[in-house]
Amino acid sequence: MDPQILRGGFRIGLFICGLALLTLPFQQPGSAEYVVTVLSAVIGGVFLIGIALVARYTNAPPPNDKAVRKGYNKRFTGRGH
Repeated sequence: MDPQILRGGFRIGLFICGLALLTLPFQQPGSAEYVVTVLSAVIGGVFLIGIALVARYTNAPPPNDKAVRKGYNKRFTGRGH
């Protein structure tokens, strides 16, 4: 999937969840506004987790550096090992 789309989705989820968590302390518990704010935070968090999972499973894994750079950290002693 295109990284720009994933980045945009992550920003939208962060915006929804962040604003909900920012306004939550100012809501009166038990009111309708409190319930809507809590549901917005939950939906934003689930959306963020979903975007992270989609990004994790659709993008290619990074190259295995250990197999490619196998002998770079060995010191040359002049002997042919």
